[in-house]
Amino acid sequence: MPRVFDDVPGEAARTMRAVDWSATPVGDPSRWPRSLATMVSVMLRSRHPMFLWWGPSLTQFYNDAYLPSFGVGKHPAAMGQPGRECWPEIWPIIGPQIDDVMQRGKASWNEDQLVPIFRNGRIEDVFWTYGYSPVQDDDGSIAGTLVICTETTQRVVAERRQRSARALAEAMASAAPTDEVPVVAAAVLANASRDVPGALFFEQANAADPPRLVRWLGVDASGLAQASEGLRRRLAATPAQLAALAAGESVLLHDAIELALPDCPEAVRDAFLVPTRPADAGTSVHFVAYALHPRIPFDDGYRDFLVQQTHGISLAMARADADNTRRATETDRNNLLLQAPVAAAVFIGPDLVIEIANKAFCELVGRDDLVGKSCRDVLGDVSGDGLLEILQEAYRTGRRYVSREMRFVPTGVASDASGTAARHFAINLEPMRASRGEIYGLMAIATDISAQVEARKEIERSRDERQRRLEEAESASRAKDEFLAILGHELRNPLSPIVMSLELMRMHKEGSSQREQEVIRRQVDQLIRLVDDLMDVAAITRGKVRLVPAWNDLRDVVGRAVEMSRQVMEARRHVLDVALPDAPATWFGDATRLAQVVSNLLNNAALYTPAEGRIAVRVAVEADEIVLTVTDNGPGIAPELRPRVFDAFVQGALPVSQRSGGLGVGLAVVKQLVELHGGTVAIAAGGAERGSTFVVRLPRASPLPAGADAVV
Repeated sequence: MPRVFDDVPGEAARTMRAVDWSATPVGDPSRWPRSLATMVSVMLRSRHPMFLWWGPSLTQFYNDAYLPSFGVGKHPAAMGQPGRECWPEIWPIIGPQIDDVMQRGKASWNEDQLVPIFRNGRIEDVFWTYGYSPVQDDDGSIAGTLVICTETTQRVVAERRQRSARALAEAMASAAPTDEVPVVAAAVLANASRDVPGALFFEQANAADPPRLVRWLGVDASGLAQASEGLRRRLAATPAQLAALAAGESVLLHDAIELALPDCPEAVRDAFLVPTRPADAGTSVHFVAYALHPRIPFDDGYRDFLVQQTHGISLAMARADADNTRRATETDRNNLLLQAPVAAAVFIGPDLVIEIANKAFCELVGRDDLVGKSCRDVLGDVSGDGLLEILQEAYRTGRRYVSREMRFVPTGVASDASGTAARHFAINLEPMRASRGEIYGLMAIATDISAQVEARKEIERSRDERQRRLEEAESASRAKDEFLAILGHELRNPLSPIVMSLELMRMHKEGSSQREQEVIRRQVDQLIRLVDDLMDVAAITRGKVRLVPAWNDLRDVVGRAVEMSRQVMEARRHVLDVALPDAPATWFGDATRLAQVVSNLLNNAALYTPAEGRIAVRVAVEADEIVLTVTDNGPGIAPELRPRVFDAFVQGALPVSQRSGGLGVGLAVVKQLVELHGGTVAIAAGGAERGSTFVVRLPRASPLPAGADAVV
């Protein structure tokens, strides 16, 4: 009869085939109970670590997946061996659990349980997640204990070391003086006693002197002298190892010490030396001698953990040294700033609290109680060109700032409109960084350049005034030329038809000159409009416009304006859309002048919109305002013309087919009349080829006096 392990591959099955089972309590495999044969067959084919104890003597079986947990020393002898003989070192732990299963059928489960075992020639700390389960014989009685387990040593130890490393990093971040670093490190490492059961901190002032013990942890007085002296002797006997420490290399010493430590069941004999600061010119050597736990293999993980811990201590010592140097440098710097002939100050922290401010800086700000106050409290009353925001930005970004010119008005000093009390400074801001590169403050230097600024401004004022007068003269000359050209053209246009009509009347018989009279009337009306426009502009310019204010319904005013513009609308076949509110839109002002405003806007829209265009008038009441808009779908207003569209005698370009009489004063009159009523007129967003929208806003209660004419 074939045995259950004969056709199974793997190391465990080969080992079973080599065992003389007839010499064991379970006997020949051909006579094994079916339950045992089945369990062994399942276990051998499983990829999860499994272990089986069978019978009263707890004969052992295991699979390939369990082999790595043995290490070196127990396999292959463990196959078929009684459990108590195989595991004497842990029987006090596992014996009661096995007994619970075999005698009472009580299963168990343990997570990350420390169960030290003998392997690799030593007792090692091993962590397991495992469960013990009863296995029944063919008759239903409990005959065995099945162990399904996973070794978790690597994860548990890694997590433990991560916690220790994090604790040390947090502690080192706050360790300031260099002498304080070993003290803080020792206090933190005392909580990592499983990995660091003891540590001795040494310092060697120079190569001729032996290393001196300066701090220790985990070692009592009785073992301290022996351990430190043993390390000194070993290093003295092997100068190459001490030289390696001086060069920044770690050194492993076997059997260098013999210490009995509380967290170590066996004596500690090995030490791992890691430099905290390699030797430089004139610098002492610092190193830590770690006592290695006898139950933890000194593998790469253990080595890396101790090196990283020491690296954290080294960084803290370097930072502390740098901070000491920085403080000494800052003291010298502050003394120089206090004696500087220019304004100088030092701001510390995100609130930019003033730490140093010399006399010149106090005079710049206008107060002498600056130290200890934040820049917001100090500069909030100082009239400067955004100095507070510039300081905050320089601190936030860490970028140097240089200003060639900045204006200040000291606290409590009144400045007139010309800025007589203001002073000007060139400002330099230099970020200050700690040893790890983070910004911790700003140094500010301000040089008074008021005299240079005033001299430059005087030159600029003279140049600007000369340029302004030149531009005004050129603009007036252009406006004169344009106006004379327009005026000559517009006056000549009506005169030609009048002269022609008079000549025709002379030639015709009496009573047949009706058509000629109508031509004369139209051209005379055009002349009257031109003259009226000129008179309006002249009156507005001299402040002689006469307004007759009264309460009016704006709907009636718009209706009158539409009637005034009807002829030009019909002549160009435009579609006019008028939208008025249902309720009265009461308004206090000169109805005739407002009708002139609306009519001018409509005539302007009709003139610049191609024939058969669409023009809309809207009136809306908004709280204390009345809003009137005139919109067309014409070509719009070119961007370069928009700033001057309300200037007198300014006209946009028109095709010949759209040209009509006009001096370019209609929109100028609109603007002046609206402003005389306390309102505003503006061009809404748009542009070339997008139509035009003019928006007039008028207060419903005009500031004009009621009941009498008003000359404004």
